[in-house]
Amino acid sequence: MGIDCEYAARSTTVASSTSSPSSTEYSMAVTSAQTALDDYLGLDVVGNLGQNTGIHALRHFQTATCNTFVGAHLSTVMHTVVAKEIWSSSYLMHMVLAVSTGHQRRLLQTHGQKEQLRELGILEASHWQDGLQLYQGELARKFPPSGPARTDFDSIIAAMFLTTVFTFASEDGTLDTDFKTGDDDDFGRILSPMDSTVGFKALQVVGTGLDSDSPWTRVFYAASKSSGSLATDEQGIKGLPPAFVKLCELDENSSSDGNAYHRILRHLTPLLKMKLDSQNTNKVLSFGGRVHNTIRPLVMAKDTRTLLLLSWWLSLFRVADKWWTTGWARECCKSIVAHLSSIPDPRIQALLVFPASFGTADYSWIWKNETE
Repeated sequence: MGIDCEYAARSTTVASSTSSPSSTEYSMAVTSAQTALDDYLGLDVVGNLGQNTGIHALRHFQTATCNTFVGAHLSTVMHTVVAKEIWSSSYLMHMVLAVSTGHQRRLLQTHGQKEQLRELGILEASHWQDGLQLYQGELARKFPPSGPARTDFDSIIAAMFLTTVFTFASEDGTLDTDFKTGDDDDFGRILSPMDSTVGFKALQVVGTGLDSDSPWTRVFYAASKSSGSLATDEQGIKGLPPAFVKLCELDENSSSDGNAYHRILRHLTPLLKMKLDSQNTNKVLSFGGRVHNTIRPLVMAKDTRTLLLLSWWLSLFRVADKWWTTGWARECCKSIVAHLSSIPDPRIQALLVFPASFGTADYSWIWKNETE
């Protein structure tokens, strides 16, 4: 219409409905969550580590500790199951806090203050004590002789895995450096983490097995898969490393039913053939459960060839490089090598090089026949 119109400038500032909380609001939220956690667990003492130790430990578990487990599948499942079940399973809550605290303590081992490390150790032990007591009671309640169908089997399996982590980590630093004396307690401590892996089979026996839609199904499936099969008991010596075949005096008539060395070597061989990395740590761990009943009495009897085979398995943990397995495995290797080093058999001395290096020495020669 030929009229100049003027409009006020439109503001482009929009109030955010998701603005970040102030430091005071954040502190209040964390304190409120910590209070809820303390009430849930019946805690009343916080020590000198700070008021919000539990909440920070939960966050550390979900953002850091979960990533240190064996394989992407298991780490993802632990993250999912813990987020879903932890507030309805007090035993699982205690175990998560214990493992997270233990992980933090290991990370601070070299530069943490002595008092801080001591308090973290006390806190870790306290959560384990409460968690294991509650877990034992839960297993007794859920699985009596004529027990009802499970309702929280996923969280029970998660707790079983965390107890395995605990067993491996707790044996770190407990072996006698003078292992040449062959103390029975030292041999028992070598086997303790292996003993803990048998719990998964026991749970499947007393329970009704995994549901097809359980997040744990894929984890167990991945553990049983490998290049070939980890569970093969094929008769004879085909595919076995000749160096061990000679040491264990195996032939085409050898079988896992009649020869313990054959069974152990059949399960160890696929691990020696596959490319080992952190994603395959679950397959290395599963060896312990698969040969447990065969290997345990022989280790306790200080059988030379069994100890040598065991040391090769332990050396494979170096590649995985997990905070909760590596220290224990390295100490066990050193102890077994010290125990076997005085045996004059040149076959044993040659095969000790790999565990003595804790898995860094080349072992391609074990696949070569003497005629080659």
